[in-house]
Amino acid sequence: MPFIPPYLIFFTIVLVILPSIAAFVSRWTLYQHLVGEADKVKMLIGGNKSVTEPQTVKNLKSRFKQASIQLDNVNTAALIDQVYSQEKIKVHFLVFTQEVSCDQIDYFCRILPNLLLAFGLFGTFWGITNSLSEINQTINQTTTNNLTTLVTELKKPLQGMNIAFYTSLIGLLFSVVLTVFNSFKNTSQAKYRLISSLEDYLDNIYQPTIDGHTRLDKAVDRMANLQNEFLTNFGKNVRDVVEQSLGKVAREIAEENKKANQLAKQVYEGFTISSGTISAAATEFKIAGEELKAKSEIFKQAAEIFEKSQFPQRLSDATADLANTQEKFSQSAASLAETVISIATAVSEVQRLGEEIRSVNQTSVKVLELHQTNQNSLSEIIPQLKQGATNLGRVTKKIDNLEEKIANKADSFNGVEVTLTELVGMVRSYTEGVNLGIESLGDRFILNLSEQLDTNNQQFHTIVSNLEGYANQLNVQIDSLMELLKDNNAKATSENKKVSDRLLGGIQEATEYNIKFSQNLGTKIQECIQQLSNIKEELSQIKKA
Repeated sequence: MPFIPPYLIFFTIVLVILPSIAAFVSRWTLYQHLVGEADKVKMLIGGNKSVTEPQTVKNLKSRFKQASIQLDNVNTAALIDQVYSQEKIKVHFLVFTQEVSCDQIDYFCRILPNLLLAFGLFGTFWGITNSLSEINQTINQTTTNNLTTLVTELKKPLQGMNIAFYTSLIGLLFSVVLTVFNSFKNTSQAKYRLISSLEDYLDNIYQPTIDGHTRLDKAVDRMANLQNEFLTNFGKNVRDVVEQSLGKVAREIAEENKKANQLAKQVYEGFTISSGTISAAATEFKIAGEELKAKSEIFKQAAEIFEKSQFPQRLSDATADLANTQEKFSQSAASLAETVISIATAVSEVQRLGEEIRSVNQTSVKVLELHQTNQNSLSEIIPQLKQGATNLGRVTKKIDNLEEKIANKADSFNGVEVTLTELVGMVRSYTEGVNLGIESLGDRFILNLSEQLDTNNQQFHTIVSNLEGYANQLNVQIDSLMELLKDNNAKATSENKKVSDRLLGGIQEATEYNIKFSQNLGTKIQECIQQLSNIKEELSQIKKA
């Protein structure tokens, strides 16, 4: 295993290991908090009074009571979201204790695996880029006289590439472990359970206990006020209608009654006067009879005077006047009877109007009862509609989150495809650089040997052909590596659901393959150096011979 620099170990611990441990602890604390709160709320819904109310429930009850006093319909879901966004829990990490909001913990635990994945890929490609640049510089700066130095210099960038791969694998490993842990401790599901339990508790358990501020009480108060206003306006309208329709008739009846009373009074006065006149006439007649008995002679004289004075005609006139007076009295009595009949008819009309008013009042009471029934039905239907709308909003939110996740996955897959394409380009450039370096090394070696050894030209061409064969083999291996990377890229694109596992396996395979390839390359270079050294020995022996 290559030596890892201390600064790289420090950055790995600070940027990968410690944040991962903090994410584990925070996720576990948040999940336990949400599950515990949901269990307590369910026990409160079940009627278990021995359970201590959580602080969240107390805050919600205070806010819900205040909102119920001021509003007719309380948006329970918005109230719960507001209180939940302000809730904080204590997170203990090593020797530190910090209060962090639930949303911040959830967001940190969700983005950390993606950050670790990005850091791992970044470290991989950074190490490959630096190693390739160092290899290129080493090959360009090395001559044929110091091949051992070339091998030594090539080992350093290859070791750096191994270190980059190891550190990247650490980041990818922690990313996978965090993703699996987040799937087991699903805080989104625990949050949904807690919010649904809180809505059930507030709407169905706590709301009916608020005195005078329930929806039914407010509806009854509004109905009572409307009924009072209706009755007041109805009384005014009925009074106005009665005054407009019966006021004239009542005034006419009062005037006729007044006239009838005056006429009856006059008749009674005339009858009283007539009675007094008759009484006085009877008294005078009695006195006259007594005087007639006493004085018959005077009577005879009076009879003569009577015959001369036309007294019978005057008596008949008085009798006719009395008959006329009696006839007028009869007419007055008849008109009085008609007046009484009219009054009775008016009274019956008034009674009938009162019956109609009573029936109208009963009809209005029935209408109010039907309206109250409808209001009760609406009050029962509205929570169901609200719950349906809340469920629809949650389903829509889940679908949006799922679409965002799918989009993020697609973006990450596209990024991986682009990165792999860049890796293929880098490997291709690396191959070309190695080929150029080997070709330049062969050219230099051929030039030196041609200047020094003209007699061994055939052997030198054989060596050059061997080097070209090695280069061709290296090209074939690089092409196979490119095909393998393309196949892995196509498989990763077609299999989106298993991309994380396959990507990790592909990177491990690519890492092992690169390590093996680097080892094989070093072995082949050593073999080439060994052959060159053998050729030098043979040449030296030929010179000595």
